[in-house]
Amino acid sequence: MKVLVFGYSDSTDRYSNIATNLLNDYKHEVITINPRIEAELSRINTEYDTLTLYVNPQIGDKFADILLKSKPKRVIFNPGTENSNLQKKFESIGAEVVIGCTLVMLRTNQF
Repeated sequence: MKVLVFGYSDSTDRYSNIATNLLNDYKHEVITINPRIEAELSRINTEYDTLTLYVNPQIGDKFADILLKSKPKRVIFNPGTENSNLQKKFESIGAEVVIGCTLVMLRTNQF
């Protein structure tokens, strides 16, 4: 499964980093994007099975257009990323919206 981790951090104590490592352990194809690094944004140029968000709602809104263009089939709003406006936009393009935790979903075979 092709997964975009948006809000990735190199810090090993950050949930985005932990989730990326676990996704790799489960043999998913993982693309990580740190939105603070503008050059990385150009890598959001394809469709993804799952987009998992690790950014606050304001950052989600800031990058809404580019994230919507990635046409994910599913979007996971991890704790602290919930954004009803952005959720509605993803639903309007046919994406499944999940309010949950990627780590928990992986560890309980719900991913």
